[in-house]
Amino acid sequence: MKIFLRILAIIYAFAAVLHIGSILGFGRTPFLEAPLSWQLSDILYGIVDTIAAMGLWQQKSWGLYAFFIAAISEILLFSLVPDWFVIEPSQLIMLRGFILYHLVALATYFGLRHFRID
Repeated sequence: MKIFLRILAIIYAFAAVLHIGSILGFGRTPFLEAPLSWQLSDILYGIVDTIAAMGLWQQKSWGLYAFFIAAISEILLFSLVPDWFVIEPSQLIMLRGFILYHLVALATYFGLRHFRID
């Protein structure tokens, strides 16, 4: 479980860097020209992913809560209102990949926890 949480921490740290980079203007679309939904999600997930990464690395319960919030909220957002995040058809494939990633990450966490694999 410890190794899995460290891997998740690295993934969430990378995601946080991408969100913060987008805010700083390193994304494909300039931040101020991006749709409001993109701007808000970059700010929110920049914060939540940073918290998740730090907490998962330190193996703190608040890191797990941030992971659950990030994963579940992104699954819901990308499933229920994908139009908020899709401008080009190729972006829909990317959103589905994010949904699949979060489902696999959650299933892996609960599988490891169920079988008490440390």
